[in-house]
Amino acid sequence: MFIKLAVKNTLLKKLFVCSLLALVSACSSMSSTPRVSANSADRWAVLPINNLSVTAQADAQAQTLVETHLRARGVSAIDTYAPIRQVSLRDLLDPATEMNSAIEWAQRSGFRYGITGSVNEWHYKSGADKEPSVGMSLKLVDIYTRDVLWQGNASRTGWGYANLSAVADDVIRELLEEVQLRASTP
Repeated sequence: MFIKLAVKNTLLKKLFVCSLLALVSACSSMSSTPRVSANSADRWAVLPINNLSVTAQADAQAQTLVETHLRARGVSAIDTYAPIRQVSLRDLLDPATEMNSAIEWAQRSGFRYGITGSVNEWHYKSGADKEPSVGMSLKLVDIYTRDVLWQGNASRTGWGYANLSAVADDVIRELLEEVQLRASTP
C-alpha cells in the first residue's frame, strides 16, 4: 500500500511539474541564429530599433534596455545613435534611410558592432487580467561589413500582476544571452 501511494505521489509530482512547465513555456517563445561570440572591449553602437508596435516610444525604451544589458555584461564603450531628427514622411515610410545614416555614423565614429532590431508588440493586453506582452527582434551587425552576425526573435506574455518593463527586460536579456561576450583587448 505504501509503495503504491509513493509511486502515485511521484507520478502526481511529475505530472504537476510537466503541467507547470507547459503553462510557463506557453507564455514565451524564442528563436535565433546560432550563438555568436563578440568582443566586449570593442566599441558598440545601439542603432535604431524600428517600432512596429502600437505603443509610442517603445523603440526608445527597448534601446535603453539593450544598452543597460550590454553595459551590465561588460561592454563599456557603447553609445546610442540619437541624432537631432527632422521627421519627414519619407523617413517614416522608409526606415532603411535612418539605418543607413546610423551605420555611416557608426563607421565614422569607429564602432565595431551595432545592435538593431524591431519592436513588434509592447503593450498590456485587453481583458480582465491585462497581461503585459512584448515581442521583438534584435540583430548584431558588423559595422565594417554591414553583415548580420546574429539575429533573434523573442516574445513573452507576463501574468496579470507583472509589469510591462519587467517583461520587456526579460525578453531583451534572453535575446542578448545568445551573444557570448569575451573580454579581450582590441
